[in-house]
Amino acid sequence: MARITKAKWEENFANYNAIILRIFLNEGWDHVTYDRLSKETGLRKSTLQGYYPSNTDFEVALKGKVFPIIAQHLDFESKEALIASWQSAMKDTQFRMVMRMFVMHAYKKGADGSGRQGVLGLGKLIADKLPEDDALETIRLLFGLTVTELMGIDETSF
Repeated sequence: MARITKAKWEENFANYNAIILRIFLNEGWDHVTYDRLSKETGLRKSTLQGYYPSNTDFEVALKGKVFPIIAQHLDFESKEALIASWQSAMKDTQFRMVMRMFVMHAYKKGADGSGRQGVLGLGKLIADKLPEDDALETIRLLFGLTVTELMGIDETSF
C-alpha cells in the first residue's frame, strides 16, 4: 500500500469529516457507519479505520459544527421567544438531527457523552442571554419539548 503525505492525509480526513457531517445532518447519526462511508468514498473499511479507528471516532467530524447549527435558530429576546424559536427549529431537518443525536447519546452514554458539553454550553448561553430566567429549568423545558416532538406527541395525542 502506498504511503501518503501528512498533508494528503489531512486533506482526506477533512473530506471524510465533511461527508460524515453531511450524512449526519441530512439523515441522522444512525446512518453514519463504516459501510455508508465506504459507499460514499469508495474506500474499504480498513482504510477508513486508519482515519477513524472505531465508529465512535466519527464524532470528531462534528466538533465545533453542531453548536452553531443550534444557535442560528434560536431567539434569545425572551424565554418565550426562545421556546417558540426552539419549537420552530424542530421542524428543520438539521436541527432535528442534532437533537436526535443529543437524546440518543444521553441515553447511551449519560454524563460521559460528548453531547453533555453541548448542553452545558447551551445552558451557559441561556444564563448569559436570559439572566433573569433559571437556565436549568429552561434546558429541561426545551429538551422535554424535544423528546415529545421526536416521539410525535402533541396536544392531539391525548
